[in-house]
Amino acid sequence: MERPRVNDGENGINISLVATCNDGVLPVDLLHDILLRLPARPLCRLRAVCRPWRALLSDPSFVAAHAARHPGPHLAVAVRGRLNAYGREVVDVHLVDASSGDVVKRVCAGRCDRPAEMSTRCGMALLVDNNLLLRVLDPASGAAPLVPDYEIHPINYSFTLVRTASTGDYKVLRITHDVALQPRERQVCSVLALGGDGVNGGRLAREVQSPPGNVKTWDKYVAVVDGVAYFLLRDEFLLRETGGGDWITAFDVEAEQWRPELVGGPPETFHNRLRVSLAALRGSLVVAQDDHQAGTLDLWFLLAGDGGKVGPQHWSKLYTVTMPYHGRPFRLDGERAEPVVVLDDGRIVFWVWERRVSSRGGVMRVYDPNTGGQTDVAAEANCVHVGVYTGSLLCPR
Repeated sequence: MERPRVNDGENGINISLVATCNDGVLPVDLLHDILLRLPARPLCRLRAVCRPWRALLSDPSFVAAHAARHPGPHLAVAVRGRLNAYGREVVDVHLVDASSGDVVKRVCAGRCDRPAEMSTRCGMALLVDNNLLLRVLDPASGAAPLVPDYEIHPINYSFTLVRTASTGDYKVLRITHDVALQPRERQVCSVLALGGDGVNGGRLAREVQSPPGNVKTWDKYVAVVDGVAYFLLRDEFLLRETGGGDWITAFDVEAEQWRPELVGGPPETFHNRLRVSLAALRGSLVVAQDDHQAGTLDLWFLLAGDGGKVGPQHWSKLYTVTMPYHGRPFRLDGERAEPVVVLDDGRIVFWVWERRVSSRGGVMRVYDPNTGGQTDVAAEANCVHVGVYTGSLLCPR
C-alpha cells in the first residue's frame, strides 16, 4: 500500500507521511481531520512544527476545506495607534469572529496616511499608504501589493473596491472627493481594473461618465451588492425640503457605467430627526434610518417581488432595533450605529461609535431579534474602519 504523501509547496517535492502502530505518527487522513477542526490562528503557528505539517497546512485543498468548515463571517477591523520600531504609527487589521468578538488573526497593514478611508469589501482591503499610493491588502496573507498606476494619485479622491459578479476580478472606482468640489461642479470618475488577486497587472485607469448627481463618498453612504456600487446623492438636503424622491444612484462595475435610473428610498426617510446610511446585508441593499432621539434604528431591505423571485423590487422594514444610545436626546457628537452583517442564526452585528474626532473607538454590538437583547462583544479604542471578511483565514504558501 502506498504511503500518504503531501507536496512541499516550497520545493515541489512530495513528502511521505509515515505512520506505524508504534512510532506515534498519526495517519495523514486522521491528522487532516484533526487539524481541520482547529481555528486559523493556531494552524498558522503549527506550520512551524515540521516540513510535512507545513506542506499539509499550506496545501490549497486543505485551505479550501478549512474555509468551508469555518465560513465566518468575520469582520476586518482596522486599528491604529501601534508604533513600529522607528516610533511611527502603523495600522493593523484584526480579523474578528463576528459572533464572539474574538480576534482570530492580526495582520499589519503598515503605515497608512489616511487610515480612516480604508475599506474592506469582497475579501480585500483597499488602503492608502504613507506615500499616498493605493495598496490592496489580502487580510489572510498580509500581502499588500501596490497598485502601480500613478494616474490615480489619492489626493482629493475617494475609492470604492468592487468585485465583478461574472469574472470575480476586482475593480476600483475613483470619484472626486467631496471636499474638493465647488457646489455646482460635477464629480469626475474613473475605473481601474485589477486581477482576481487584487494585483493591477499594468492596466491603466479608464475615465467613465460622471454620476447622474454628485454623490457622497464616505463609506457609510456606500454599499456594494452583487457587483453594483450604490451611493447616496449629495443633494439629499434638497429632497428633505421637497419631501422625497429618488436619492440613490448605482454604478454597474461590469458595464463600467452609471445606471440611468435612480433608486427611490423607503417611505418616511426624510425626517429632520433621521440619519440615513447605506449597507449591504444578506445580499440586499439596506437603508438604515437612525432616529437618535427615539433611540431606534429601522433597517429597510430592498427585496425582489413575487416571493423572492425576479420581479418588481420593493422596500421592506425587516428590523426595528432599540439602541441604548448615550447622550440622548439628539446630539451632533453622539453615538452612531452602523449595521455590519446578519449572522446565520438571524442575529445582527452593529458597529456603534462616537462621532467626535477625539473618540475614534467603538463597540461591536450583537442584537438578537428573537429576544430583543443586545450584547457588546468587543471594543477597540482606536478603530478606524469595520468591514466584512468572508474569505479564508489561511493562505497557501
